[in-house]
Amino acid sequence: MTISENVGFIGTGGIATAIARGLCTAPEFTGKIYLSVHKNRTRADEIKSLAPDRVVVTESNQEILDSAEVVFPTLLPKVLPTVVQELRFRKENHIVHIAAGIKLSKSASWYAPAGSVVRSVPLPFAAQRIGPVVLYGDDRLSRDVLSLLGSVVKVKTEKDLEVLAAVTGIMVSYYGLVGEIIDWCKTKGMDFQNARDYTCYMNEALSTLMRLECSEDVNAFMLNNTTPGGMNELGWNIMKQTEAYKPWFEALEKIGKHYDL
Repeated sequence: MTISENVGFIGTGGIATAIARGLCTAPEFTGKIYLSVHKNRTRADEIKSLAPDRVVVTESNQEILDSAEVVFPTLLPKVLPTVVQELRFRKENHIVHIAAGIKLSKSASWYAPAGSVVRSVPLPFAAQRIGPVVLYGDDRLSRDVLSLLGSVVKVKTEKDLEVLAAVTGIMVSYYGLVGEIIDWCKTKGMDFQNARDYTCYMNEALSTLMRLECSEDVNAFMLNNTTPGGMNELGWNIMKQTEAYKPWFEALEKIGKHYDL
């Protein structure tokens, strides 16, 4: 699959540059990347250095709409409505709306008469073209572009998207968990790199196995992967006895409130 259409970004923040970096390294993407900048000229110039002939940096948001088929408005939610309602969208524009907390029922009219508007939750690792990309809505071109950035998880409702958006709020907490394991390994004399690499590779494999083999009965899956009297059973029992999983659920509940979940 080759995508030759142009992709544009209104704003050049962290997510915009992550997506742009991912597209720059995707062999299937042969279009141009348009970046509109105001405060982040340095970031835009860094992206342009990756593909000088294919990245266009401009100060004009309107040029993005006039030049790109797929458009990511990547401004902060409090700024986005004011900016986009002053622009002239085209029927040829395919909008990927990513502003947190703003539903399509509210934002879709801002982009009229764009041919399609979908909502997505791209994440920083889009720069490495790995991980999930949540998508709500039906537009083949937008989905094809997002598929270059990772594994598309297409949800049936916008609420489902917001549930998964809330899950992203514990990403750094996960890093903290991995950090604790690495620190423990270091107290036993292990060097940082081996401790980090082993722990990360192990968790990558655990996630893959669970995605491939776990049914809705998560507890049964855990039991099937636990040796009675073994070390995994010991670790699991300690986690349950100390309610170590409870703060994760509570954190998700609080994060979810920001999405009215």
